[in-house]
Amino acid sequence: MAQLENLKDIWKNQEEEKIRFSKEDIFKMMHQKSSSVVKWILALSILEFILPLPNIFLFFTGHKSDNSFIEKYDLNGMLNFYYIAHVLIILGFIYCFFKNYKSISADTSVKSLMDDILNTRKTVKNYIYYNILMAAIIGFHMFYKVFTSSSFKESLPENTNMLVIWMLSILMFFIVLAVFWLIYRLVYGFFLKKLLRNYNELGQVD
Repeated sequence: MAQLENLKDIWKNQEEEKIRFSKEDIFKMMHQKSSSVVKWILALSILEFILPLPNIFLFFTGHKSDNSFIEKYDLNGMLNFYYIAHVLIILGFIYCFFKNYKSISADTSVKSLMDDILNTRKTVKNYIYYNILMAAIIGFHMFYKVFTSSSFKESLPENTNMLVIWMLSILMFFIVLAVFWLIYRLVYGFFLKKLLRNYNELGQVD
């Protein structure tokens, strides 16, 4: 009888060790995956910052006439202001992504890793919202400066309906913004889904 009880105790200990090892193994795997995802997000944000992106604000002017367009409607000051602000804010986001990567890489518990995954997802979503919002602000500001300028009005045929021009321009601009929104959602959304999957699996471990 005593031998049977000893065998039961050994079996229980083995099961406990197996379960504990399984949890640690899952945590290690999720830790590595999450760190890799955040590293990719950081790399993409830096790449997006360095490489020249299509200038959606001058989408309707043609590449060869961009400079003359800017000078004609006195857009230099406005665009320079937004450019400096944009660079500073993007650098701030890159710093946040770097901090998220360092935090996730250094995590030693399931709870801290789960918290950092949530923070990273929040940062990525704010990054997407910011880029679309900034594009909208600059675009509408530029439309306003151009459409209210005397040189633009003088270049139009007589009896031109400005309301129609505004509506068509805004419609086309919203389409461009929607395309960029879809691109951001596809690229960064892919990594957000991975982080969410890691978070859910960690929740089962915890």
